[in-house]
Order: sequence, then structure tokens, then C-alpha cells
Amino acid sequence: MYLPHSNAAPGQLARYGTYLNRRLRRAGMKSLADAGDRATAALVSAARALEDAEGPVQAALADRDAADDALDLAAQELRHALASRAIDAVKKAPYTQVFPNGIDYYTAATLSDEVPRYRELLQRLEAHLPAADPARKRATQAITAALKDFEAASAALTEARNARALADTALADASEAWRRQVEKTYGAAVSELGRKRAEGFFPRARKARPTATPSTPDKEAVPNGG
Repeated sequence: MYLPHSNAAPGQLARYGTYLNRRLRRAGMKSLADAGDRATAALVSAARALEDAEGPVQAALADRDAADDALDLAAQELRHALASRAIDAVKKAPYTQVFPNGIDYYTAATLSDEVPRYRELLQRLEAHLPAADPARKRATQAITAALKDFEAASAALTEARNARALADTALADASEAWRRQVEKTYGAAVSELGRKRAEGFFPRARKARPTATPSTPDKEAVPNGG
């Protein structure tokens, strides 16, 4: 009996199972066919659930990255507003008080530092610019809104990744159950029909078709943090 490789895609297992179970049913082995159909249906359902779970992950990633961009843009616009107030503005307060470590301190922050760094920027704005200052008003509004979006998206991303991990485990379990069922089916078919006839019910391995070697490696776009 040939079984697909341990890392075979769920679709390959499903095709194998569909053929096998149909052969069993045609031979009048209904109980074995029914059990095989249930195992294959569970496998297909788990594979679809995992595929569906990927969508929310990508959506949350996009939302988080958009909020990250909005935070960085707000910091850049603030820097420009303060730096353009005088020829030497970048060498004195309030610029040096708001950006003591340069703008990269905020815009190049790691994901884990993003929220505390921008909260610090809000505190520096409050401490070193008058409440009526137009630059402070614009930056505070933009940063506050983007921080809210960033935190909401980060929480949604964590939840989506957890759901994807659970779906991945469920698929692994369904795949293992499917393989056990096929092995049991093989034993039962051999016992009832003999090895030679039973072997004919199980799809055989197909030789892979040769493919041309590409001149350059394929590239796949992967969102940040995926």
C-alpha cells in the first residue's frame, strides 16, 4: 500500500481518500467506505478552517502596519513643523526636548517599543509645548488616534494568530486520524479480499513530472510580521 508523504498537502490526501472510498463502495464494502468518507470529510473541513483562519491574521497585520505608518507620519510631520521654525531650531528647545534622541527613536522603534515610545512623545509634547501650539495639537490628535488603532489591531492580531494555531493543530489531528483510518481500511480489505485485490483499491504513487529550472528563483511577497 502506498500512502502520501507525511508532509503531503490536505488536498492530496483528500483526493486519495475520495478514490479509495469510492472503490470500497463499488465493491460493496459500505461500512469501510462510510468510515473513510467521514475521515476525509473531517480532513477537508479542518483544512478549510485553517485557510479561513489566515484571513483575519492578514487583515489584522494590515491594520497594525497602517497604524504604525500613521504614527511615523505624525512624528515626521511634527519634526518638520518644529525644525522649520528657525534656521537653528534643531539645536535648541523645544526641538531638542521633543526629539532628544532624534526622530528614529520613535519611527524605528521595535513593535514591542512602539506604544511606550509614542506615549513618551505625547508626554514630551505636553511638557515642552504650549497647549495652544498648532504643532502640538495636530501631533497629539494624530498620535492618540493612531495609538488606539495600533493597540486594537495588535490585540486582534494576537487573537487571530491564536485561532490560526488552534486550526493548525486541528488539521494535524485530522490528518493523523485520516492516516490511521486508511491503515485500518487496508488491513480490513486485505483480510476480506486478499492482498493482491485489496492493493488495487489504493492509489499508487505517481512519478513527478520534470520541470524546467527557472533562471531566477521565485519570490513570494510576505507581509511584515506574518
